[in-house]
Amino acid sequence: MTERERMAGTVTARPPAAAVLRVWGVCLVRWALLRRAEAGLRHSASTRQLVLVMVVTELVTAFVLSSALPPAVRPVHAVCEVILVLAGLGLVAALLRHPHTVDDDHVTLRTGFLGELALPRAAVRSMAPAVRTVPGRGPRPVPGEPGAVACSVEASLNVALSLDPPVHLDLGRAGRRVVTTVYTSVDSPSGLAAALRSPVRGRCVPGT
Repeated sequence: MTERERMAGTVTARPPAAAVLRVWGVCLVRWALLRRAEAGLRHSASTRQLVLVMVVTELVTAFVLSSALPPAVRPVHAVCEVILVLAGLGLVAALLRHPHTVDDDHVTLRTGFLGELALPRAAVRSMAPAVRTVPGRGPRPVPGEPGAVACSVEASLNVALSLDPPVHLDLGRAGRRVVTTVYTSVDSPSGLAAALRSPVRGRCVPGT
């Protein structure tokens, strides 16, 4: 069996809703306790910013609405608002605490709570800027490109990883693919490029 035939990556599928909520809760608690997050390259900045704006807006709206509600209804409304705010903060915490990582063996692309994709480090030959929109979330095939997959929280992608030799991936319901290009999003493309150019040990990467 040749090196080209042996190259295989690992796809972690999206967990069920209950598991997603558990991830949000655990990440939120660790964030609140100031537990140090894993070193890596952050991603999904626009999603984080959008959710934080929504959380702040929800807090302001909640106080205004609460003052107009009958006193008997206010405790129920307060509980609902607390759940919404904590869910939003948990989502942001999950994204922050699950960065992309590069080590000696793997390039791992995270989404925080929608699955992840681990590629053999030796197969990632280059990285280039890309402007793509791929419908869906998490690890998924790219419509119109049989040899490409995407892995991100957002539909908008900004980098493309070229694989040589191609990597075999099992995308579950989407089937098995022989992949030569992986699209993803990262807050610092230059940081990812530096990590891919330089040998690293463990999970610490430049640009973080």
